[in-house]
Amino acid sequence: MSNKIRLVVFAAGLLLGLSSSTALAWSWGRNTGYLYEKLFNNMGERYLALLEDKATDNPNNLTADKRAICLQRYGGILNDGVLDIRIALGYFDWTTGSNVSYSGRSYGVSPSMDIGAFEALKELLTSRCSGNARFCGFQQSSDSSSIFVRDVSIHGRRIQARVEIRFSSQSEILSDNLGKYRDQQRQRTQYMENYFSKALREADAVFYFGHSRNGGGPDFAPPVFIGSSNKLDYSGYYKAQRPGFKKMLNALSSGSKQAAVLGLMSCASRDHFLSRTRAAAPKTGIITSMDVLNVDEVYTAMIGGVDALLRGQCQHSFYQSIRMTNNNQKFITMDGMFE
Repeated sequence: MSNKIRLVVFAAGLLLGLSSSTALAWSWGRNTGYLYEKLFNNMGERYLALLEDKATDNPNNLTADKRAICLQRYGGILNDGVLDIRIALGYFDWTTGSNVSYSGRSYGVSPSMDIGAFEALKELLTSRCSGNARFCGFQQSSDSSSIFVRDVSIHGRRIQARVEIRFSSQSEILSDNLGKYRDQQRQRTQYMENYFSKALREADAVFYFGHSRNGGGPDFAPPVFIGSSNKLDYSGYYKAQRPGFKKMLNALSSGSKQAAVLGLMSCASRDHFLSRTRAAAPKTGIITSMDVLNVDEVYTAMIGGVDALLRGQCQHSFYQSIRMTNNNQKFITMDGMFE
């Protein structure tokens, strides 16, 4: 996602792209957790409420040709009895051009959102299920605070679902990540790059949620600015070198296995990444966005995509799951999933 990022406050329908500290404090309300955690949680809850009423596919009710395509898509995913979904949260800075403050604390010009998103996703996954939604009811694994497990029934088979989520920012404050936490941030960035690459070669489904960096992403590192300015170096670095994209293509091309599903949940990811990614992974179904979007559109589409996989949704039903709102219907799409 480019840094033309906008946060939506659902209660008032306001965009926070050019918000003041007063507006931020109002929108966060009584959030005592991480920055943006409450907003991400609210976005997810609202979308899960839509998914609760959505029916789960029964492949036996599909026409023979559609049933065959659906079962083929899920065949390799379910063969080992585990649905392995990995979510990689990129270094998700929100560059406002001015200082962000809340409750008397300064978070600088580019606070990170991925830590708050991680905490919100964790809360949503472990929440009680309601209706037909399945992005819920998980237990945190005893092995890791980033791994969540539950049993699901997919196409009549009992499967263990495993969702792993990792984030990229060492702290929410950019100046700290470039300063006193510099070494830790470099290690975390390297870890995340390796985690994403490994997921592309091993997992059943991989979702990246972060910035497209105008084609330079997926990106797990702090932003690269032009000199001492607060302007990202798109032309000289991201667009010219495309570091994250090259690493992603290399990972897809270097393993014996490729993820069956890849969600590139970032701005204009279809234009930035689709054609060459499809060429490198022609059997992978890919979910992308078609514009510079609000955060909630790619975030909720990711939740819908995971929920659809947990149900074994097919063609039209899967497409609906990632497009449950008007904006998602306009800007979220997928290719190669059930063709």
